[in-house]
Amino acid sequence: MAARIAAMAFVMLAIAVTAVQIKHGDPKPAAPSSSSTVIVDGDPLRAELSRCQLLGEAGAHDAGCLRAWAENRRRFLRLGAQPSERSPVQMFPNPPPNGAPGTVSADQPKSEDK
Repeated sequence: MAARIAAMAFVMLAIAVTAVQIKHGDPKPAAPSSSSTVIVDGDPLRAELSRCQLLGEAGAHDAGCLRAWAENRRRFLRLGAQPSERSPVQMFPNPPPNGAPGTVSADQPKSEDK
């Protein structure tokens, strides 16, 4: 019986919160922070990319946005750059030689098996 009362109270609370939210409407979107403006001001490409982001779907047809995205890809991918020489990585190093202290070869039984 107590569980039913608790469930009904929860449902009534949810309905009340929903009604208040509908009455007051959605909150206004937050204004852009000044910290994001500081970051954009340092790099003209970032400023252009931010402008293109604000354009939304129209940015796909804007010549300036297309150039900015191409430059951003070029910077990210570094087209034309040569890969650096890497040393090979040994995933499974050689085991220590048989007879090394603290090692047991695979063909020898362990002392626990005896």
